Amino acid sequence: MKTVWSAQDVAQAVGAEAKGNWVATGVGKDSRELNPGDLFVALKGPKVEGIEYIEAAFKAGAVGALVDQVPVGYEEDSRLILVKDTLKALNDLASAARARSQAKVVAITGSFGKTGTKDATALLLGHFGSVQASERSFNNHWGVPFTVSNIAPNLDFAVIEMGMNHAGEIAPLSKVSRPHVALITTIREMHIEHLGSLENIAAEKAEIFAGMAEGGTAVLNHDDHMFPQVVAAAKAKKLKIITFGYHQDADCRLIKCMMDEGWLWAEAMIDGTIFSYRIPAAGEHWALNSLGVLGVMKALDLNVIEASKVFLNLILPEGRGVQHQVKLEHGYITVIDESYNAGPDSMRAALKVLGTLVPQGTGRRIAILGDMRELGPKAQEIHEGLKTDLIANKVDLVFTCGEKMEHLHRSLPEGMRGAHTLEVADLVPTVTRCAQVGDIFMVKGSKGQYAHRGRMYAFVEALLNLGHKATAIGI
Repeated sequence: MKTVWSAQDVAQAVGAEAKGNWVATGVGKDSRELNPGDLFVALKGPKVEGIEYIEAAFKAGAVGALVDQVPVGYEEDSRLILVKDTLKALNDLASAARARSQAKVVAITGSFGKTGTKDATALLLGHFGSVQASERSFNNHWGVPFTVSNIAPNLDFAVIEMGMNHAGEIAPLSKVSRPHVALITTIREMHIEHLGSLENIAAEKAEIFAGMAEGGTAVLNHDDHMFPQVVAAAKAKKLKIITFGYHQDADCRLIKCMMDEGWLWAEAMIDGTIFSYRIPAAGEHWALNSLGVLGVMKALDLNVIEASKVFLNLILPEGRGVQHQVKLEHGYITVIDESYNAGPDSMRAALKVLGTLVPQGTGRRIAILGDMRELGPKAQEIHEGLKTDLIANKVDLVFTCGEKMEHLHRSLPEGMRGAHTLEVADLVPTVTRCAQVGDIFMVKGSKGQYAHRGRMYAFVEALLNLGHKATAIGI
């Protein structure tokens, strides 16, 4: 379902003048990813000026453009709408889109699991009506207004992911989105370097309620250490509250979960009814977040048990737990792609998944770990602390890269200690040479750690390239 923006609609929303009569069927910012019929928003970035890509945008099929200056050669071009600030104009456009739409809006945040939970929520809502969700991880100060500005007037549901790494970032996203339902997956030490304490992180995550009207619903993790703080914030906004987790008082209660033949089985109790369902994923964190998703269904008065059956069709987001089976000459290796990002709790969750998988034959559990960022003074302690999780999950060999991971490398028992380098590229050949039939590799590290094409995915790519054939399994 596409949104429709006439030139006059856009001009009215952003307080500018339209000279043309074009009609846009979408809004985009990257000339390489535009669809024919899009409105191009020429944003200013730290390294690039969107205005420099006007020609490329029009060649890609853009029908109009929001600009803060008129490029040479386009003085009489009726496709341009001139504004003082393109980011503000984008937010104004998003506000107008939100005001004219009938969609029930769901906002999702949390220290980890946001994108997978967003995708699962959109999948289940799609069973009940038309739905639009944030693309990839478009969850920041430009990604959210782009998502909202693309919401069609007659859409049934919209699912919007919201992220942050500094104070004051989530409230504006909530205010432009004005969610009916807000889900917080979990609150952990991600970004503690900038926010100083877990309490401050919880306060910032609770800002997802800032744009909500009285009577909206907060879906909260009852098991989370910061639950008392976020539930108090939700009550202060006079929101309805639905809780999820193992806790006996949780509205959406996880009774148990287990892995069986590549599937995660969850048994839950909601509104006094016990039922079970399958998820093509691995890890207890997926089971818990699935209860949060079902909490959203409950908040929207949808059939929760019917919705739970739709989890069968879930496709994991790239870099967030997808398992690949790679065929070698005499057998297979398994590669778990957790390369998108990493924090202390998501790292532990990924290692726990690795520990549940059984290598074939003489295969080994092998972890390839990169630095976790934004941990402040606790960085060394947290990195070294992973040793306990590695041992508990019977990991046989650990490769590390990055300045902070050197602390972990030095603390490991000699038999577990693989190679360590500062740069990914220097470690990739060593990792690929060690691969043996039956091995299970898990790759994880912070997304911002390395330069382009040198990120943790380089390990995944190199391991997949060893094979005659690589297929996604268990998803």
